[in-house]
Amino acid sequence: MEEIVLRYSKVKSVGGLASGAVPLVTAIVMKSYGNDCGINGFFIRKERKPHGLQKIIEGEIIEPVVIVDDVMTTGCSIRLAIDAMREEGFNVEGVLTVLEREEKNELRNTIKCYSPLKHSQFKPFIEEHVKRKKKNKNRKLAFSQLFSS
Repeated sequence: MEEIVLRYSKVKSVGGLASGAVPLVTAIVMKSYGNDCGINGFFIRKERKPHGLQKIIEGEIIEPVVIVDDVMTTGCSIRLAIDAMREEGFNVEGVLTVLEREEKNELRNTIKCYSPLKHSQFKPFIEEHVKRKKKNKNRKLAFSQLFSS
């Protein structure tokens, strides 16, 4: 929550597409409860509800708004959330994701984005994991060949 406040000044609402954003929005709203900065949460459906009030966005929204998501890869789902907010008349201040996959993404050129974790930070771990997996696969293959004759 501190990162959101530091990066996006007086943010009053956070939200994103239902699924990836749900745990993040919940955590941010709960953490802000009782603080001076009390942040509201909202969720955006991928499709408008066909019944009732037919809302695409659920929750009380007070600007400024930041979109949150778990991972930013191409930015398509985040773009859906931003577009839905703008169609409803809200201005989106920025985007906060937990992990940036560091793939080609035009979204970063159009709105302020922040991710505390980058995919490249995990590269040594991933490479070591792949090596171990190959090594174990080769051991299993050699062991099975011993008893297959």
